[in-house]
Amino acid sequence: MINAKPVGRSIIKALKPPAENYRAQGGAFTLIELLIVLLLMGIVYAIAFNNVIPKTSKKATASLSLRTIDGYFKSLSAYRTMDLVLYGTENGTCYLTGNGKILETLNLPRVGEGYRLNPDETLQSIDYPHLKIGTTEFAPVFSIRCRKDGMLDPQIIRVNEKWLYIHPFEPPKLFDNAVEMVSYIRQSDYLPDRAGYAQ
Repeated sequence: MINAKPVGRSIIKALKPPAENYRAQGGAFTLIELLIVLLLMGIVYAIAFNNVIPKTSKKATASLSLRTIDGYFKSLSAYRTMDLVLYGTENGTCYLTGNGKILETLNLPRVGEGYRLNPDETLQSIDYPHLKIGTTEFAPVFSIRCRKDGMLDPQIIRVNEKWLYIHPFEPPKLFDNAVEMVSYIRQSDYLPDRAGYAQ
């Protein structure tokens, strides 16, 4: 009597070498294994990169202007943790600083020039000194300070032919002329010699 072996099993066994022999012979990773590793690396990278990005969202910076500067400060992760100062330059580049470091660089579509309101209710442009923070040197044309308590210092900024008054307790107000703005400041709780003074 002939002892016959199943043909199907022997063919599959011949075509599929044992795993231990495959690795011992210096076999490489399969394509599926490589794709899984790349997928896991991508997930880890995405999580890490998301945590490194500053908390200011693209939406906040896209709609940023001097009139919405109070909302910009409130959107920062450093808000109410330190004194923050936003310095604007003539070419529209602005530097957000805190604790003696530049925290963020951004661009404003329209820049202005900082002014001070004197006790006799005349307006005087503020001549800011050149600043060097780290390796970055720039000449500010205005500065907006947000204190650690979340309050903005009073500030006057001339934007083209209009006047912007930054008030500690209200959203920034835009005026068509200086007389209208000075009248508003006179009626506020702040003395004229303090309004728009760069601290």
